[in-house]
Amino acid sequence: MYLRKPTSADAMPVARVLVQTFLSAHKGQIPEEVWQWRQREWTAEFMSGIWERMLGEISSGNRSRESAYVAETASGQIIGIVKAEPADDANGGLIGEVTALYVDTEHQGRGVGRRLLVAIAEDQAAKGFTGLQVGTLITNTPARLFYEAMGGQLAAERDIEDGGHPLREVIYRWHDIKRVGQAQKNCS
Repeated sequence: MYLRKPTSADAMPVARVLVQTFLSAHKGQIPEEVWQWRQREWTAEFMSGIWERMLGEISSGNRSRESAYVAETASGQIIGIVKAEPADDANGGLIGEVTALYVDTEHQGRGVGRRLLVAIAEDQAAKGFTGLQVGTLITNTPARLFYEAMGGQLAAERDIEDGGHPLREVIYRWHDIKRVGQAQKNCS
């Protein structure tokens, strides 16, 4: 497995990983009505159009403050995606926010997520960001345990909306973006 920056040509395999993983991970974590809607309407074909445009803009430099990486097997199968962009920080710091981190369910528990998170932190640090944060559903215990094991500190909660339903997220933050890599070394 290796990591690389994606291009717009990776949109469909990225969308497949994202949709499959989202639906698998969030079954029972979001209202059933929202999950059913996502399963019907939020297809890989639909998401690939969004990701094709976004990845093209990132790789062309039009979104120079954003970063993305994919994890790929030796045979060329994309098994993970991570994306980050600038976050609003009330303290005026340069904080990057991980807006997507998905690993194919068959490849979870093998260090793919750790490597993706470290790679995006290093890329964001190279762009001048000093901290990193990520939001996850308050009900997503596996993700919360992962971010805590990676050294993320519970920093806040926020309300979000999905399909007209209010949901609650927790935000994990690394105040020093360089500590994401150090935390990874201590994570089993």
